[in-house]
Amino acid sequence: MFRVIALELLLLLLPFIGYAFYLYFSRIDPTKRESWINSPMYWLTIGGLLLMIAGFILTATFSGAPTDATYTPAQMRDGKIEPGHLD
Repeated sequence: MFRVIALELLLLLLPFIGYAFYLYFSRIDPTKRESWINSPMYWLTIGGLLLMIAGFILTATFSGAPTDATYTPAQMRDGKIEPGHLD
């Protein structure tokens, strides 16, 4: 679960990281507040949200079990719990 959350946060922040690299390579100091006040924050946020939504869709589409899989719940056998699994 941590991996999924970290990936989505990275996708959200990716446009801002890209803009910081743009400022750095344009010889504009990205640590100064003035560099970010007149920045396209609206478009950076929209781009980050679109990347995050695409990440959610791709994660849901390509991860997990097949749609015809059967879930076997956790069971107690010989005093030990066997975790549930998909067959």
